Amino acid sequence: MTHTRMLSAIVAVIMVVGAVGAAGSARAQTPFAVQSVGQRLADGDARMLGRGGWGLAESDTLHPGFKNPASAAGVRQVGLALTGYGESAGNESANTSRSTYRTYVPDARIVVPVIKGELAFSAGFKLERGTAWHTKVDSTWSVWDNTVTGSTQFEREGSTFKVPLGLAWRAHEALAAGITLNLERGSLRETLAAYYDNPVNASGIPFYRSVIGVAEDQFTGTSATLALLATPFRDWRVGVTWTGEHAIDGRRKTELGGVAERTFTDFELQRPAELSVGLAAGLGERWEVGLDLRRQDWRRFVAPPAWLARPGWQDELVDELQLGAGIERRRGTVRRAGWANLPLRVGVGLHRWPYQVGGNEVLERSVSVGTGFPLSGDRGTLDVGLTLGRIGDRQDNGLTSTYLRLAVSVTGLEAWW
Repeated sequence: MTHTRMLSAIVAVIMVVGAVGAAGSARAQTPFAVQSVGQRLADGDARMLGRGGWGLAESDTLHPGFKNPASAAGVRQVGLALTGYGESAGNESANTSRSTYRTYVPDARIVVPVIKGELAFSAGFKLERGTAWHTKVDSTWSVWDNTVTGSTQFEREGSTFKVPLGLAWRAHEALAAGITLNLERGSLRETLAAYYDNPVNASGIPFYRSVIGVAEDQFTGTSATLALLATPFRDWRVGVTWTGEHAIDGRRKTELGGVAERTFTDFELQRPAELSVGLAAGLGERWEVGLDLRRQDWRRFVAPPAWLARPGWQDELVDELQLGAGIERRRGTVRRAGWANLPLRVGVGLHRWPYQVGGNEVLERSVSVGTGFPLSGDRGTLDVGLTLGRIGDRQDNGLTSTYLRLAVSVTGLEAWW
C-alpha cells in the first residue's frame, strides 16, 4: 500500500466515525458537506436568496444581479456588489447531536459600462463549494508497559472558487447575451493527528501532538459560461446560462508523520456541464414572480479512484437538481408611505444534492423571506434575506441538518463618465 493510500484509508475511518459519533459544537459545516464533492454554497445575492434563489431573469439595471452574466448588459453606472452570510445548523444522527456555525463572503462583483446601456464588462470573486470539519475521537495507545490516553483528531478545510471575467452585450431591447471566462481555483487540506492528554500547559492544552498525516490538494482550471436574457413578451423574461464540461488540474501533496518522505501526485478532474433556466413575470405595478431551475449531472464527473478516501464513492453521485421559486413586491415610491414602500420577498427552494448518503439521495428544502433598504441618493441598496432549511432525513440518510441562514448584500452605484 502506498503512503497516499495509507493516509486515505486512515482519513476514511476518522471521517466516518467523526461524522456520526462526535458531539459538541464546532466552527464547521453540516456533516453532509464533509462527504464526496462537498457542499455547493448558496448562490445569488441577499435579494435573490430572500425570494427563493431565483435571479436568472433579473434585468433591473439599478439593482444589478450577477447570476446571469447577460443581465449586466443594460447598466449605465458602475456597480459594486458584496454578499456575505452567516449560518448556524443543528445536526442529528442516531447517536448524537452537534451544532455547527459558519460565515462566508461568497460573492464580490463589479460591473463597468463600456457603452452605456449596450456593452458592459464584469469581474469578481465567487466561492462555489466549501468543506470545513473538525472532529475528535477519544483514543488510547500502548507505550511499552504504559497506557497513554488522548484523542485522534481529523480536520478537513477547503473550498473551490472562481474569478469570472465577462462581457455582456445588449443586441436588441428584447435580447441580451453574455460570455464569461471563469478562472477556477481551490484547495483542500486534510490533517490527521494524535493529541496526548499529559502533560498540558496552563490552558489545559496538551503539549504533545503527533501528526499522523497531511494531504493537501491544489486545483487549477478554466471554464466558460454562455448566457442569454430575453423578453419575449411585455413583463415576461427568460434567462439561460450554460457552463460546458471542463477539466481541472490537481496536485496532491502528501506528508506522513514519522516517515521522512513527502510525495506529490498530479491528477485531473473532469467536471460536468451545468445548465440553468429562469423565468420571471410581472404581476401588476409592483409584484413579480419567478423561478430558477439548475441541473448538473454529477454522474459524468471523472476523478482518479483514489482521489477521495472511501471506495465506491463515484457510484453514489447523482444528477443534481435545484429549484428556487418566489414572489417579490418591488420597492415603492409613494410619498409618506413609510414601511409600505420597502420591498417584500418570499420564496421556497428544493435541492437534490449531487451525491447519496446512506444509500439514498439527499434532499434539501427551504423557505425564505427578505427585504431591502435604499442607500442615500438612490446610490445603491442594502438587502437582507433569512432562510430556514432542512437537509436530509434520518431514516433515509442516517442524519439530518436544520439550518438558519442570514444573508446581507450591499450594492453601490457610481456615475460613469
